[in-house]
Amino acid sequence: MGKLKLWMVLVLMAAWSIPMMGLSGTASGEDLRSDLNQAKKEIQELRNELAELKEDSSWTYNQELRTSLAKVPAASQGSAGGALKLPAGWSIELGGFFKFDMAYDDSAISSGDFIRWVNSEDSDTDNDDQINFTARQSRFGAKIFAPDIGDVKVMGRLEIDFYNLSGGQENKSSPLLRHAYGQLTGPEWSLIFGQTSDLISPLVPNTVNYTVGWWGGNIGYRHPQLRFTKWWTFQERCTLKVETALSRDIGGDSSDFGSVEEGQDASAPTVLSRVSFSAPCAGKKLEAGVSGHWGLEEYDWDYVGDDDRICTWSVNADLVVPLGDMLEFKGEFFLGENLDSYLGGIGQGVNTSEREAIESVGGWLQLGLKPNEKWAFHVGTGMDNPRDCDLPSGARSSNCFVFGNANYNFTKYLSTALELTYWNTSYIDDSSGDDFRIQHAWKLSF
Repeated sequence: MGKLKLWMVLVLMAAWSIPMMGLSGTASGEDLRSDLNQAKKEIQELRNELAELKEDSSWTYNQELRTSLAKVPAASQGSAGGALKLPAGWSIELGGFFKFDMAYDDSAISSGDFIRWVNSEDSDTDNDDQINFTARQSRFGAKIFAPDIGDVKVMGRLEIDFYNLSGGQENKSSPLLRHAYGQLTGPEWSLIFGQTSDLISPLVPNTVNYTVGWWGGNIGYRHPQLRFTKWWTFQERCTLKVETALSRDIGGDSSDFGSVEEGQDASAPTVLSRVSFSAPCAGKKLEAGVSGHWGLEEYDWDYVGDDDRICTWSVNADLVVPLGDMLEFKGEFFLGENLDSYLGGIGQGVNTSEREAIESVGGWLQLGLKPNEKWAFHVGTGMDNPRDCDLPSGARSSNCFVFGNANYNFTKYLSTALELTYWNTSYIDDSSGDDFRIQHAWKLSF
């Protein structure tokens, strides 16, 4: 700023000297005009330099201001309006995907967006083809991690999709609760409390179709439960695991007099258990398990409080076998009664005419090939076969499917898939139905 003051003094002196030269009688007119022009030139130069000094001073000030602001600490996550606040030591992990499915069926099927079974066909309904577009399988979830309790890990999980079938148009879907539970995990044990997948038949085939073989040989769904797991590790990487759970059964019939759902009315929890063994195999993990469940449902056939109880039970086996670096075999088998709550018996649990449980047997098999990180291929088949003598007229007597799909990963987060499926459903005293389904999907995961 000292240089700036000096130039201002010189400007004032030059401005003062101009009229003084006009008063001098010793100088000629030419000399005066020459001096005046020179003075104007110098004044213009001074003005230009003064403007440059002002810009330099402004830049220096702004640069200092930016430097000072950069040193100010950013506002914390908890202090911002509307920001997610977590207690000290807690963390959250979000996940899910956006999924779009388009499918063509050459016959009428149950549910439309996904296939459960094929409707009975006669000469009027044969080849009643359909097309469906949906984004309802899009899934959103979060895992919340709490501070450890000694050597015990603490976490919770919440997950939803939009396949709630209780109502709503295709573009007005309602959320469906998939998982909502807390979990404590110790060195060789875990405790789960909340809603999650059933212990029995824990595997699923890798289908593009949302239902992963349910009602077609793959049983097991999701129920509220209290589950305890204990495992033992020996010979380095071999593991023996024992699991048991108390679960809420959910009856599927509403033709009795009771206003209370049959599983709730039984006033006793369903018990589920599984024992499994895993060991290294071909650089991956071989795992074999046996599982089962037993529970009751109470039906008020003739009056409220009739207390007629019907069992629900199953015995199951599951197996995963790596067949080298790229191939894998897996499958399940089940036998049981009153399995509609577990998506067995083709959705039929109790014969309400005979007031007896419906027995069913079935399973599924799959071979998977993953040659590289980009491609994955799966082929498989499944069947659910209720016992005919347990079924009323018009009931579904068998349901089987065969599928094959190809999946391509553009990146870790973006993928597409194409699946071809054939389904056949038989009926008691009615014509069967079969369907050829082509399904194409896009998925963006996060």
